[in-house]
Amino acid sequence: MEVLLERRVDGRHLVALATDRRDGDVHPRRVPPIELEQRQRALAGQRWAMADQVHGTAVVSVDTAPAAWPLAGRGDVLAVAPTDVNSGPMPIAVWAADCAAVALFGAGGSIVMFHAGWRGLAAGVVDVAIDAMAARADAVVAAVLGPVIHPCCYEFGEADVAAVAAGVHADIAAVTGATSSGARALDVPRAIRFGLAGRGVALDVTGPCTGCSDRWFSHRVHADGGRHAVVAWASASDVAR
Repeated sequence: MEVLLERRVDGRHLVALATDRRDGDVHPRRVPPIELEQRQRALAGQRWAMADQVHGTAVVSVDTAPAAWPLAGRGDVLAVAPTDVNSGPMPIAVWAADCAAVALFGAGGSIVMFHAGWRGLAAGVVDVAIDAMAARADAVVAAVLGPVIHPCCYEFGEADVAAVAAGVHADIAAVTGATSSGARALDVPRAIRFGLAGRGVALDVTGPCTGCSDRWFSHRVHADGGRHAVVAWASASDVAR
């Protein structure tokens, strides 16, 4: 596990952490529920809610505990309302193995997370996530990108890079990188950064490359079936977990 962000804002303690391979697979449809809950509690001290991710832009509200834990619904954007500082937080998480897992923390205590592969980026998932925060009359005060594949490991075709650039309102050159062998690549971290910046949001944390280290699960480089997760919550506690 790696703590990506710990910050206190207006009496709330904002926390974002990333699980890794040593913490075990946290794929909500591949890990038995009891085992998954044990892993969640070991990492965050409590269960967390996730979505049935489909590389789209649908928004899933997690203002109450999911009836079918841990899946709160089908989509790639999760939104949770501010938690009363006297009650426990509602952690939410995005699972991935190369795709971007992004947590947006609101000044008023809302949290919006989104999962973004290249298809989601091309479809405008960054804008959808920012709009989901605005719909809660909240403004982003911190943005965290977890472990994600970097251009060094992500060779990509020109047409698909162009689609991502359009989805984040950037020039093609801005999201084009090079692999370690010099081939054209998609720069996912820069795409996320440009997409957020276009909506007035600065990216505070960018995680390491999932393809360069076996610490993280990677579908593209290691053909992994397992998934790690970025988990986020806001509480009144001064203790991260």
